[in-house]
Amino acid sequence: MADSAHKVGRYEIIGKLGEGSMGMVLKARDTIIDRIVAIKTVKMDSNGLTPIEHNMIKQFCNEAKIAGRLSHPNIAVIHDVGEENNSFYLVFEYVKGVTLKDLIVKGSRLLINDKITLLVLLARTLHYAHQHGVIHRDIKPANIMVLDDMQIKVMDFGIAVLDSQANKHDDTQGVFTGTPYYMSPELVKEEEIDKLTDVFSLGVLSYEFLTGRKPFTGENFKELFDNIVYKDPELPNSIDPSLNETIGSYVMKTLEKDKKKRFQSAGEFADALEFYLEARSRHKTAATPQAADFNKLELIKMLQGRYIFFSDFTETEMLKLFSLSGKKIYRKGAVIFKEATIDDKMYIIIAGQVKLLKKSAGASKVTPLKELKSGDCFGELGFLNNSPRYASAVTDIDTVCISISDTVLRKTEPYLCLKLYKSLSVMLSERIHHSDERICELALEVEALKARLQPSLPAG
Repeated sequence: MADSAHKVGRYEIIGKLGEGSMGMVLKARDTIIDRIVAIKTVKMDSNGLTPIEHNMIKQFCNEAKIAGRLSHPNIAVIHDVGEENNSFYLVFEYVKGVTLKDLIVKGSRLLINDKITLLVLLARTLHYAHQHGVIHRDIKPANIMVLDDMQIKVMDFGIAVLDSQANKHDDTQGVFTGTPYYMSPELVKEEEIDKLTDVFSLGVLSYEFLTGRKPFTGENFKELFDNIVYKDPELPNSIDPSLNETIGSYVMKTLEKDKKKRFQSAGEFADALEFYLEARSRHKTAATPQAADFNKLELIKMLQGRYIFFSDFTETEMLKLFSLSGKKIYRKGAVIFKEATIDDKMYIIIAGQVKLLKKSAGASKVTPLKELKSGDCFGELGFLNNSPRYASAVTDIDTVCISISDTVLRKTEPYLCLKLYKSLSVMLSERIHHSDERICELALEVEALKARLQPSLPAG
C-alpha cells in the first residue's frame, strides 16, 4: 500500500484501490478542493517509452479526451490528467461501491427486478454515450460500478472511440480491442464496427449477470472466438427457470450474430426491459385498494384546470393515461426519486404530500424547494427527455402517486405520447420565456442599483 504521505501532483495518496490493466488505481485526497478522488497511474521507463508504454499513454489521453466530453450521472467523471516524475495519471471522481463482476462472482442475491433495473440504467447510459458519438468497446462487468443506492457508474473509456473514427486504424489497443469474452462477432472478425458492438457486449454482460454464466466460453481463444461467431448460447431461462422467458428473449436478441437482427440501439433494449418492469408493476398494484381508490373524473377536471399540458386531453384520453399508469403507495419519508438520477416517469399525487429537496453543490446542506399536495404533478422533465432529476422527491406523509412512464406510453399509445410531448414542450417554452423576462428585469435592477451607488463608490 502506498505511503499516506506520498503525493501525485497536488493529490495526497491515501491507499491503493487495486491494480488496473495499465497500472495502479489509488485513493487520494485533492489538497486544494479537499475531496476524495481515484487516481489511475502508470509509471514509464526513464530510458524511453517501449511500444506498449506508448500505447498506454495513448489510451490515457484517449480516455481523458472521450470521457471528458460526456456529462452523465452514471458515467464516472474525469477531473484531471497529468504527468509527474515520469509517471502519468488520470484523476476520477471517487466511486464507492462494488463492481458488477464482484456481484456475479460472489453470487449476488439481488432480486431479479433489481437486476433488470440495473441493466436498464446501464443500457440508457450507453445509449447516451452513443448519442454523443462514443463507442465504449470494452463493456464488461469489471467496468460497471454498482453504488450503495443501486445507481451505477460506467468506468474505463481507455479504448473507447468516436463513431466517426471507429473503423480507422489506431494503435491504442494491444492484441485485442476489448475483452475476449465480451467481444462482438464483428470485432472478432475485424469487420467494421458501430454502436451495435456495444449492444452485443451489453447482451453478454446481461446474460452473465442474470444467469451467473458466460454465454461464450472456450479452452483457448480460437474456440472462444468460434463460439462467439458461430454458436448460439443456451437460453437464459433454461439455465435459470425462475427467469422470465420474455426477459430471456430480450437478452438473446442482443446476442444475434447478424447486427440487423439485434436491438438497434441500447435504448431499445432499455425500453423493452422497462416495459416489462412497468407491466409487472401495474399488474401488482392494480388490485391495491388504497392505490386505486380515487375519483378519476374529479382528478381529471382538477388536472385539466391546473395544468396546461392536460388541458387539450379529452376525458377518454385521460382515462387511458390512468389505465396505463403505475399506482403506488409511498410511506412517510420514502424517496420517490433521488437528485441526479434518471428515469422516464412523471408523477401525479392522488393523496398525500411530497417535498422537493435540493442538495447544495459541494455541500451537505439540503434546501427545500417546493411542497406538493394532492393533484400536483412533478417530474415532467424526466418524462420528456430522461434528463437527470434536479432535486429529490421525498414524502412528508404516507402518499399515493400515479406514475406515467414515457416508455410505456411510447410503446402502447404513441399518439397520446406525442400529444403529451407537445403539451409539455409548450409549457417548458413558456417557462423559458418567463425566465428570460425575469433575467432581463434583474439585469435592469442591477444597472439601476449601480447607478444609484455610483456617487458613493471610490474613484478608480
